[in-house]
Amino acid sequence: MKNNYTLEDLSEFIRIKLTIFASFLAMIGYLLFNLLSSSLIFVMLSSFFITVGTYAYNNMHDKEEDLINKRKISYFVLNNTGWFIIIVCFLLGFIFSLFLSIVSILFCISIITTGIIYSFFGLKKYFLVKNLYTGFGIPQLFLLGAMSLNSQTILYYFLISIFFFTASLISDLRDYEGDRIVGIKTLPVYLGYNVTRKIIYILLIIILLLISALNLYYLFPISIFVLIIFFFIVRNNPRIAHFSSKISLLFWLIWLTIV
Repeated sequence: MKNNYTLEDLSEFIRIKLTIFASFLAMIGYLLFNLLSSSLIFVMLSSFFITVGTYAYNNMHDKEEDLINKRKISYFVLNNTGWFIIIVCFLLGFIFSLFLSIVSILFCISIITTGIIYSFFGLKKYFLVKNLYTGFGIPQLFLLGAMSLNSQTILYYFLISIFFFTASLISDLRDYEGDRIVGIKTLPVYLGYNVTRKIIYILLIIILLLISALNLYYLFPISIFVLIIFFFIVRNNPRIAHFSSKISLLFWLIWLTIV
């Protein structure tokens, strides 16, 4: 057993890249529906820490799966020190949400709760649950950042959820060969690679049509990236398509900062 750790171990355990992108989603929600103030700092901190806690908790419960797949097991998992990080992060995330609205507090609790349930019961092994959690669970961060619940925030949440759900299908498409070999029943494995591509096409078109029909000016960057993703799916390059879906949040955040 390892008796020391590196920053790389910590980065992988908390999935730092994913947590940063998740924080972008909360910041986007804030910038769309609130005037710029110090509250943005608490949105960033709350979303970052609860996301770190959620991903770290998932890693603690993926130990058996990682052993089967012969993946590297984190020092924090092996020594059970990860539990301390998880508890501290969940507490910090909740404490920082107290400086925001009651809506933010409720969604902070909801994100933590759904994340724990998803990992504790191993729900990702059930057909489509992982996609639904990615699509509709993670975008709750957007509502935490928005700090309000009304027709507009719900509309944006719905569109973002469709986008995230589509991105999760693209991720499954990217991992199709490995999932098929080990028997993981993702949508591409269950329905077929090309059928899933067609479903992704339909979802991307629906997103574009809704943005256009509802004249959602602030979703302009997402429209551009939907077209980019569409292009790479047509070119049968789901890896770049999935990367494009992640990087779109950064460009959307920059867009909102500028306008």
